[in-house]
Amino acid sequence: MDPIKPEIKKKESSPLVSIITPTYNHEKFIGTCIKTVLNQSYSNWEMIIIDDGSTDRTGDIVAEFKDDRIKYVKQENVGIWNLYKTYNKALDLSNGELIAILEGDDAWPSYKLEEQVKFFDNNNVIFSWGKKHTINDKNELISFDRESFEKILNTPQAELTRRLITANFIQPCTVMMDKQVLLSIGGFLQNKETPYVDYPTFLELSLKGRFYPSDRVLGYWRKHKAQVTTKQENDMNRAFMFPVEFYEKLDSSLKKSIKFNMEDKLKSQKIILNDQIAVSGRLSLVKGDWKKASTHFKSIFFESSLKIKIQSFIGIICALCKTDMEWFAVITCKPKIRDDSGEWNTTLFDQNGNLTNIFKIQIFIMNISRLIRKKPLQRFKSFERDNMYIKGEIN
Repeated sequence: MDPIKPEIKKKESSPLVSIITPTYNHEKFIGTCIKTVLNQSYSNWEMIIIDDGSTDRTGDIVAEFKDDRIKYVKQENVGIWNLYKTYNKALDLSNGELIAILEGDDAWPSYKLEEQVKFFDNNNVIFSWGKKHTINDKNELISFDRESFEKILNTPQAELTRRLITANFIQPCTVMMDKQVLLSIGGFLQNKETPYVDYPTFLELSLKGRFYPSDRVLGYWRKHKAQVTTKQENDMNRAFMFPVEFYEKLDSSLKKSIKFNMEDKLKSQKIILNDQIAVSGRLSLVKGDWKKASTHFKSIFFESSLKIKIQSFIGIICALCKTDMEWFAVITCKPKIRDDSGEWNTTLFDQNGNLTNIFKIQIFIMNISRLIRKKPLQRFKSFERDNMYIKGEIN
């Protein structure tokens, strides 16, 4: 692919990074979010917090942090369907050469900025992202990205664009991007059918220069309640077409290099939807709604992957036996639905913050595979350290 490249000036040796933090009613999480920015080993940053009309104590908590690098602006609520306005307000206020995203309920490891800034010494790099850890409402680590990013390190940009059209695999809290290039596409973009800005913006940027992945964890993404409403399912279905429309508007030479396959997109969408339905089934079991749970699992049993088929079969049996299936999450080391609130519990750590024996066995098996492939091993202590860090027990 031969992308259109805006003029990119050479970066300063320690460029200012502008951190864009949209927030709304995040009184439980905004303190943790800010602390992980203050903990950064790289100090040349500014944090621009745009509060979309919070009605809780979000603003009061932000005010407790006395650091001139933190800027707080409260606006009248515009909502998620006008999220691009919130992001672009922060962009307009920013002074940095580089832009990073950190929503008010997410967090960062302390090395995030220092690790990522150096990638932009290469003038061809306009965008970087990395792995994520997933956390719950208690600041506990509940899952992690298992696949190495090494295999996509030298992937041609056209292939990355094709994959991105097929599915958004980039977590915003791990992202850093060149501000000049972002401005060249009109800032943060939002399709009228989508309640988010990341996917449309990342797609457009993928045509402008090199995306560089890091194999390190560069963000902690917070997983909220296990609740998928009919409206959310409809939103997902409506949003399905906008990446396809993005591709169809490209000129013929770009299409030829990207080689997008609609079947891949349909398959990806089906996987996402089936996963959401399976979670709805699990939540129905926890709530004791056996009939509804059975209906959810039966609806995806015959048209899904082997993983979902197994989960669906167990779900149907559990519905017949009138019991939940969260024991299955425990033995597979997946996030466990806590109760009918839909919040998540970790299965990776016990109540004392130590790795569970089942998770240790899983890491051991993973490391055998890594050893065979001559890849770096996963260390028990690194998971425990990350869990302690995000809980605020260590810096």
